[in-house]
Amino acid sequence: MTLGFAMSLPHQDPVCELLIRELVARRKLHLCEALKVVKQREAAEDVLQNTALKCMIKPPSQTPSNLKCYVAQMVRNASIDYLRKHKRELPTDFDDEAVTGWAEITPICGRVHLEDKQTLCEVIKALNAQPERKQDIFLRCRLKDERQKDIAAELGLSPARVNGVVKQVEGACNAAIARIEM
Repeated sequence: MTLGFAMSLPHQDPVCELLIRELVARRKLHLCEALKVVKQREAAEDVLQNTALKCMIKPPSQTPSNLKCYVAQMVRNASIDYLRKHKRELPTDFDDEAVTGWAEITPICGRVHLEDKQTLCEVIKALNAQPERKQDIFLRCRLKDERQKDIAAELGLSPARVNGVVKQVEGACNAAIARIEM
């Protein structure tokens, strides 16, 4: 395999040069090993480049006894590091309908976001249309997780009345959602 440039690395550590030579000489083997871990050709190429850079930047102080095994281990470690760093960034193909259905999204996520925002605006309008006392009771029960009997005692109402207010406001919010979905 001819790369079209001299393999001599000027002003480089001799250990570095040996490691780079090993990496280049068995490039396909190391690429395959990286590919087994990262599962993407471009990522495997990145791993090899990162390994070469690491060889050049911080070579070991002594020549390893087995260059082939040493470089193979470097490639494996770099592959694992690559996966850790890019774990959340690995691309997922959402064109498949089964995947989009499972994820409960559509290919037009921006539209879904807009629709959700519009629905929320309608719920807020329905909530704001309620008297202030009913809003307060509803928000304290649903958002602040206060117990209905505690709210009833504080406001001098029966727990049944507080429950009725919560259900009434919830019904108004659900009606607003139903109007949007029509």
